[in-house]
Amino acid sequence: MIKLTFSKKMKVVAVASGIFLSAAFLFGFLFFLLTEVHPAVTWGLMLPLFILSGTLSVFSVLEAFFAYCSFDDENGIEFYSGFAKVKKIPVSSLQSFLITQKGISISYKTLIGGIEKIKSFTVSIYFQNLQLLYEWLDSHVHNLYVEQVAQSIKEFTESHDELSDDEKNKLLQKTYMIARILKWGGVLISILFIACIFLSRSFMHIGFIVCAAYPILLFLIIRLSNGEIRFNANNTDLYPSLLTPFCFCSVTLCILAVIYINQIYSFSKQVSVSVFVMLVMFFLYYICISESEKKIEEKRSTRMLTVASVLFLMFLYGFGFSVSANIILDKSKPTVFEVTVINQRILKGKRTNYYLEVSPWIDGKTKQKEISVGSTLYSEVELGNMVKIKLYKGFLGVPWFKAVNIK
Repeated sequence: MIKLTFSKKMKVVAVASGIFLSAAFLFGFLFFLLTEVHPAVTWGLMLPLFILSGTLSVFSVLEAFFAYCSFDDENGIEFYSGFAKVKKIPVSSLQSFLITQKGISISYKTLIGGIEKIKSFTVSIYFQNLQLLYEWLDSHVHNLYVEQVAQSIKEFTESHDELSDDEKNKLLQKTYMIARILKWGGVLISILFIACIFLSRSFMHIGFIVCAAYPILLFLIIRLSNGEIRFNANNTDLYPSLLTPFCFCSVTLCILAVIYINQIYSFSKQVSVSVFVMLVMFFLYYICISESEKKIEEKRSTRMLTVASVLFLMFLYGFGFSVSANIILDKSKPTVFEVTVINQRILKGKRTNYYLEVSPWIDGKTKQKEISVGSTLYSEVELGNMVKIKLYKGFLGVPWFKAVNIK
């Protein structure tokens, strides 16, 4: 019986990546907690992400050290994921297999409550000698990978029946070249915009507009390509995907939004606007992707997961765009309030944060509020001094503020 397991190298990688991932999100959670970013971001976003990353890391380590897959003609397949029940599947119950980005997905028949159902599991791509399993499966069960690749080729050929083989090849090459340019364009825009955020804010407005408009441009190109370029393509598709540049731009906008988060006056209103932008982007996504891509979604058993993933990605864009646009593009005249500095404190970590606790403002109706300020303003004021709070309407109607010296 042939037995496949993770290599020693992959076990080390699993442990190291698990520790790094968990530590990164733990640092993010503690950073937001200590710097007193809005509680909704700290407890509603960073804490769940830390718990999720920690859980995934534990499962990843268990899989790396204990998972195995054994197979032969007599006993069929025995599979253990490292944390679930061992599966023993005779050859007669095997249905089909498919190569995916995660490994080899195997479908099999099983009885559940006296009813025959089709279940599946995935043998990780990180197993040693996975080619042996592929060859064994190919000689015993239906190869869906070959079938889907053939279907993708057939779909492309039939949709361009008027073209010669040479013209079809040139069309594919042109499509992939365009997608590659768009992919690296999105990555470059994100890197340059992040550089503007942290190094020089001279081109902040231009950088924001380009980074925010780029995902919409990607949707437009997907729409105009008539299905030749897709938002997300699986590994059996002939068509290129523009998911990567969209993710880069969305995450970059979120980084900028986190910087501005402490200047938001009405956080509940900000969430409402972010959700609205998310729904608009999801609508654009749905009307721009091709009918062929929609059909692929309908065939997948994970359709709900796919929709949830797309919604999450659209929310990242919606949150990053709405927070940033509301402040960067705002040209409204501020309402100015003079408040008294009640307390001062400095929080030192990887970077130093400065806070002023000020008296109630907006006609004295607000509670005493601790606001984040720059080092210059912090050094210019003392307890009992007056500072100005400038309250802006916001480009998207979400009030925001900043503090300046009264002098």
